Amino acid sequence: MNSLLFISENVSKKFSLAENECLSILSFNSQNDLSVELCGEGAVFEYRSLSIFGKEEKTEQKIRVAHNAQNTKSFLFARHILSDNSKAVFNGIIEVGKHSSNISSRQLVNSMLLSPNAKVISKPELKIYCDDVECSHGNTCGGLDEDSLFFLQSRGIDSEQAKKILLQAFAADISKKHPNGEQVSIFTNLCLTMYAKEQN
Repeated sequence: MNSLLFISENVSKKFSLAENECLSILSFNSQNDLSVELCGEGAVFEYRSLSIFGKEEKTEQKIRVAHNAQNTKSFLFARHILSDNSKAVFNGIIEVGKHSSNISSRQLVNSMLLSPNAKVISKPELKIYCDDVECSHGNTCGGLDEDSLFFLQSRGIDSEQAKKILLQAFAADISKKHPNGEQVSIFTNLCLTMYAKEQN
């Protein structure tokens, strides 16, 4: 059974996935505290999150995944676009039980900092109690790519529009592989509304 969730408000919740169950979550500007237990063989959990914040806003997400059965998979993918004095914290916790095997788990956090005072903290935690696992985590942090900005402006696009194009592309990657088209459309519209709000 596949479950597809879209989250645009703060959520604290626990999930338990049985054999071959799949849970895919797409999140926008939410402070989430989620605990997911993969209890059945073949269970899969995917979490994709985008946060766009400015001024003095702060966000924190804590996602805990417990691999308690063999042949289970998880993927945590978060992106942040931060300006002014905003701050984001992402804490991804992966636990693999000692009786589990053939486990695949990945974490990836990408952050775009648009001001020198914006701050992001990525806190990946891996608690692994068996050997048959493939676990990885990655983190990138930086500003807009100057070469890409120059390329767009050399094609006659003004500076603000060029920045918007790059930010929209950065954000769109989050939802590309989410399997529910209606939820992706809602996500995209929220992103566009946020961009328009930031420009006013």
